[in-house]
Amino acid sequence: MNRPASSPLTPTRRILCLWFPEWPVQRLIAAQPELATSLVIVASENHRGQFVYACNRIARQRGVRRGMPISEARSLAQRSDRLAIEPWQADADRQSLQQVALWCERFSFCVGLEEEEAPECLLLDVTGIAHFFDDEASLALQLRHALQKRRLEGRIAIADSLGRAWGAAHCLAHADREAVIAAGQSLDQLPLPALRLPETALTKLQRLGIYTIGELRGLDRASLAKRFGTQVLLRLDQWSGQLPELITPCRPLPKFQVERRLEVGITQTAAIERIWTSLLTRLLHMLRPRHLGLQGILFLALQEDRRRWEKSLRLCAATADERHLQELLRLKLETWRLTAPLVEMSLTALDVTPLAAAQQDWLRGESQDDARQLSTLINRLSSRLGEELVSRARLLPDPVPEYSTGDCSLQEQEAIATAPFVQPFQPLDRPTALFREPRPLDVVAVLPDGPPSVLFWKHLRFDVADCWGPERIESRWWRQAYVRRDYYWIETTGGARLWIFRRLQDARWFWQGELL
Repeated sequence: MNRPASSPLTPTRRILCLWFPEWPVQRLIAAQPELATSLVIVASENHRGQFVYACNRIARQRGVRRGMPISEARSLAQRSDRLAIEPWQADADRQSLQQVALWCERFSFCVGLEEEEAPECLLLDVTGIAHFFDDEASLALQLRHALQKRRLEGRIAIADSLGRAWGAAHCLAHADREAVIAAGQSLDQLPLPALRLPETALTKLQRLGIYTIGELRGLDRASLAKRFGTQVLLRLDQWSGQLPELITPCRPLPKFQVERRLEVGITQTAAIERIWTSLLTRLLHMLRPRHLGLQGILFLALQEDRRRWEKSLRLCAATADERHLQELLRLKLETWRLTAPLVEMSLTALDVTPLAAAQQDWLRGESQDDARQLSTLINRLSSRLGEELVSRARLLPDPVPEYSTGDCSLQEQEAIATAPFVQPFQPLDRPTALFREPRPLDVVAVLPDGPPSVLFWKHLRFDVADCWGPERIESRWWRQAYVRRDYYWIETTGGARLWIFRRLQDARWFWQGELL
């Protein structure tokens, strides 16, 4: 079974990780440039004394290492060295990193710090904005040059998940080279520390002979959970993007909201429509200079009797098309009935994202208009029928046929960008038509546990001409409906190919699907 193609309605998520190695030292040198030629050590203190927390390149060349006692580090300094030992100030480090994050907002609309006690990384959501810098490689190069002017050294990586970007920045990026990871590119060769695992888990895995991410991903998930708990599986899912991670921006995104208060309440439908139409125009005027589009709108209305009405509109792709938004709001509000005069109305942007650039493919004569038209159709259907009634089928990582597919809403970002999975099946290993419920069969078999020679379903008889199998499928032990089956492909004398199975608990036969 092939990997499902990503949806054209939403751009693939892209995260930039900016890592500042030895950030406490970099902060000191950026504030005091004269320390650039000194042997700089940042010391931390605990109940056993003072130890090296961070040091610069000159100190490392002398043999100073993190965790070394300060007395030993002093002895490694040469006579010609200018030694500077400063206490570690965690609060000052975080505040300075937050200032750098605010400065980096010219490269991303959402910049945050990694969720660590002593962060050294900035995380930038660069989804859909690389075209403002020509491409992602150019964006990373411009960011590097801007950092060098501020006397900062950063390792830059861009990938399709926060975990992969973090791992690439720490293991692939260099001081003079960025790491731009294409969507779907394998990074299984990276070492285990790229997964952000705790030291105890790393030590246990290395004792088992597991050193790379690829080796870890090849292990059974149930065994990993039993031996290491949920932390390893959590990091693996974050690495692959199956479990998205949110970036908490240092500067919260501005709230885009417009409202209108009336001195005298109104009830006329035409007048109410004129008000919310003008509010929508004002809201879009706030977004267009920032090249932002709406992906959700919250409509609020207040009546004279203090009754409050609330309607939300969700879109599957960001847009700033005023005519399209007016049509969707009109469909959403057509069933709204006032019980008292209206005195207040407001529109709030729920989700604001950068607008994707419209590009034309001149070689094939195709454009992104098809994707936009599909997005427009889905928005109209969702507004008319309801978001829960507009869905699509998706594959699920389950070997049991009944549980291998499901429905998900097209309005949900997570559903559209559901991480695919790989199954080692060829196209004809599974039937093209799968029944909603397995059909019970009566069979005649030569051997008690062997394949059938004749099948009976209701009033139909199928004589077996050829048979392939069995293929054993079992469900997970913690599922209530435990499944143990032997599947067979049956070719009948009439030329039909049927997919049947024998339930091992009671030796009953069922017809699951067929090849059309």
